[in-house]
Amino acid sequence: MTKIIKDMDTIIRELVNGNVAGLPTETVYGLGADALNENAVLKIYETKDRPRFNPIIVHVSEVSDLEKYGDNIPDTVFRLAERFSPGPITYILKKQNIIPDIVTAGNDSVGLRIPAHSLFRDLIRESNLPIAAPSANRAGKISPTSAEDVLSELDGRINYILDGGKCEIGIESTVISFLGEVPKILRHGYVTKDDIEKVIGKTEEPEPGKFISPGLLKSHYAPFTPLYIVKDVNEIDSLEGLKIGVLDFSIYSDLKETALNLFSDLRELDKMKYDVIIAEKVIDKGLGTAINDRLERASSGGLKDINSVLLKKKNYSEKIN
Repeated sequence: MTKIIKDMDTIIRELVNGNVAGLPTETVYGLGADALNENAVLKIYETKDRPRFNPIIVHVSEVSDLEKYGDNIPDTVFRLAERFSPGPITYILKKQNIIPDIVTAGNDSVGLRIPAHSLFRDLIRESNLPIAAPSANRAGKISPTSAEDVLSELDGRINYILDGGKCEIGIESTVISFLGEVPKILRHGYVTKDDIEKVIGKTEEPEPGKFISPGLLKSHYAPFTPLYIVKDVNEIDSLEGLKIGVLDFSIYSDLKETALNLFSDLRELDKMKYDVIIAEKVIDKGLGTAINDRLERASSGGLKDINSVLLKKKNYSEKIN
């Protein structure tokens, strides 16, 4: 049985002994393990049912730790770190050999992040371990933003969850690669493209290729209830016969508040057993780009796809009647 606790010493013992635990960060809750222990990292993959080709971010406590685990680090990384770390930004760098291949899915690069959540940073310092930690949910499903969310996802699969309250940001970190001449933003997040370019200049979007970062799967962050993106939620008037949940962003004052509540609202709607959930995209700018990215990866399509669901339901109803 999984327990939500506040005792950091118990969590540290769990990690030192090669086990995994649910951990709070400012972005989403993570499923953490000693990044230098191959067997412990394997437990992350097994607990989440995570594909082995999907690499895991390594969390460290200080900017100086980047040089322990990353190699040939350009000055631009330290300029960004001075502005945004600790915080929701991950740097993809050439890895030092001390990082096991299982963490990086066989890539010669590693994602390194310095989390801003004080409890998580204290845990890293006191355990003296770099912590490999993807989101603490079943692979591909909604990311957790509270200890209770982790419990609903992984109850019975792990021993402990460290309760650090609700996440302050609510979506995963921005991921930027420094493997080429021009930095590439691989995953949009709370630190926006504009934020980054004000510090280091021009960045590029990634080209399709191998997975060197988490969050790149086409289907990700998905509820069990199919989510569809529509231009106007009032289109539900034409969908009589379906029980529809609306992911309503109009109740929030800005994009930061929208991002904070995105996954928790989606999780609540998923519990309501609707036939479908619908949502409108937000303005595709700044933090809105990250929100829309999560919606796209969580969705099953658009209005035409919902109509096909409605048609199937009608045909099934006619058959059984």
